[in-house]
Amino acid sequence: MSVLKYDVFLSFRGEDTRGNFTSHLHKELCRKNIKIFIVYGLERGDEISQALYKAIEESTIYVVILSEHYASSSWCLDELTEILKFKERYGRQVIPVFYKVDPSNVRHQRQSYADDLVKHHQRFGGKVDTWKASLTQVAGLSGWDSQATRPESTLVTEIVKDISKKLNNCFLSDPEGITGIDMHIEQIQSLLCLELPTVCIIGIWGMGGIGKTTIANAIFEILATQFSSKSLIRNVKQEIERVGLSHVKNEYLSQLLNERIASSESNSYDQRLKRTKGLIVFDDVKDADQLKDLIGTHRKFGQGSRIIMTSRDRQVLENANADEIYQVREMDYQDSLQLFCLLAFKQNHPIESFASLTEKVLDYAKGLPLALKVLGSLLYGRTKEAWKSELQKLEKLPDLKIFRLLKLSYDGLDEEQKDIFLDIACFHRGELEKDVALTLNSCGFFAYIGMDVLKDRCLISISDDTIWMHDLIQEMGHEIVRLQGVNDPGKRSRLWKYEDVYDVISKNKGTDEIQCIFCDIMEIKKEVPLLVHAETFRNMNNLRMIQFRRNIFDDHREQLNLLKKWTISAYNYREELNLDDFLCPFLESLPDGLKLLHWDCFPQRSFPLDFCSKNPVSLVMRCSDLEQLWEGNQAIPNLKRLNLSHSKKLIRVPDLSMSPNIEE
Repeated sequence: MSVLKYDVFLSFRGEDTRGNFTSHLHKELCRKNIKIFIVYGLERGDEISQALYKAIEESTIYVVILSEHYASSSWCLDELTEILKFKERYGRQVIPVFYKVDPSNVRHQRQSYADDLVKHHQRFGGKVDTWKASLTQVAGLSGWDSQATRPESTLVTEIVKDISKKLNNCFLSDPEGITGIDMHIEQIQSLLCLELPTVCIIGIWGMGGIGKTTIANAIFEILATQFSSKSLIRNVKQEIERVGLSHVKNEYLSQLLNERIASSESNSYDQRLKRTKGLIVFDDVKDADQLKDLIGTHRKFGQGSRIIMTSRDRQVLENANADEIYQVREMDYQDSLQLFCLLAFKQNHPIESFASLTEKVLDYAKGLPLALKVLGSLLYGRTKEAWKSELQKLEKLPDLKIFRLLKLSYDGLDEEQKDIFLDIACFHRGELEKDVALTLNSCGFFAYIGMDVLKDRCLISISDDTIWMHDLIQEMGHEIVRLQGVNDPGKRSRLWKYEDVYDVISKNKGTDEIQCIFCDIMEIKKEVPLLVHAETFRNMNNLRMIQFRRNIFDDHREQLNLLKKWTISAYNYREELNLDDFLCPFLESLPDGLKLLHWDCFPQRSFPLDFCSKNPVSLVMRCSDLEQLWEGNQAIPNLKRLNLSHSKKLIRVPDLSMSPNIEE
């Protein structure tokens, strides 16, 4: 089946209605922004005939204007027969208009219809019986009678309303396009308050690939017929970069005012806009200042106008003075299943033998429509072995289409915001916001404003005071770091997988690229020990954070007695693996730029002799073998956090008088 290109196909006999009813109907449909296929003043030869049959196939609704001598045209009768085939085959809608004819005369082929069909017998023979059946069928459909609906202007208006309603229903029945968005459409329509005469701006906000554009397009299609003027500008930022702000402004004004505008500088356009009730959709807005240049203020538009904007950045919508901001969240399980199955199996449920594989895909996508669509289309028609292979690949590498689209949100961050995002993606998901802020601040970042920006751009969320991140957003962050050194972890800014930490530290492959190292010490295997050499960190001049820790210490939901039990088990674990022998025989130095050191079960009796950095902000050495931190006094004015809990061999605590900023 071909792609639908036209909203309406008009079938009519030109000599009967071209100069009156059909032209009036055509004009009103155009005014409502309904795309029509119509033939005016063309010779109907064989080549045109093939084009028309193609247009019939590519149309959503057929309007058949049954006039007095419609049946005199073999061309019209062939059109009608073809139209009814598509009605039967694909459930397309047909609207008959009985223009100055009695519907019963069409149904039973009486009067002019009888006379015209008789004339066809000699030339077309048995084909006439097919035409008769088509006329009988179309006359039995619900339609419009020009004798019953008067005057003609009212008839045209009512037919256009009927077509608009049917088109909206057709759009909402497109399963792949709108699965799971009907609730969003209903809620946004409620926010639009269409019954009020005021100008209203609504923002649609959500992460990349969540369906903002699909929802905005759907609302535009549904509401378009209620506005005399409308404009839809897709990919606003991309279009501004491609053709310039003034061109985009001219484009949307041309759509609104229904004329070609070469320059929008004239004040006369502002006056006309104030008299225009318009529907405007700006999709994918990334700069509030550019948006203000495009649309100005509420007062620029006529009463009852509605402006809808989509953005990944809530702050852009706030700065654009949106009256309401609607957040689009992930699909629930049922909608996710239906959308994926429609693409992967062309039905709304999985093939039984693929059910378990389908569940794995849904678990990976986590309700993100983009991922469901990309993977559904990719896996359609493929074998179970291919499905398994793709799922195995996704465990190691993200899908490129998904990665590139999600990464657009990251690309729009400044350098510090990018660092904060990558730190959270690699180390801090699921941790308390205040603890993450403390860590980030310790590294010299401005944590709270940075995290606010990430929240506004749907890169993180805060729930129960805990930082969360969508799985695919986290995967995107991990992939950004992996690509910094595809085959060499030593060139990556962050290390958190044990195999990468092991490769870099045990083989002394550290470089200036490394900023952060995280290792859960419970992943250290006795048969594959993590050897920290005396000069392991000497070449990591930009290292700002080291964390060798056991995560259970940080599970704030656990009871205190569980923490105490683990403290005891930590010592047993150390003895079992002989951490003293292989983890760190004797560490000679730590980088001067180190700001955060968290090393549970630290095996040395004191810090390296040259540890005199002024940079450390946080030192956490739980369950350590430390007897003292260092000899004598050291000025560490930036130190705010010192935690030596459960370090049972600790003999003395250093003089902290030269560290006046200690908070805990």
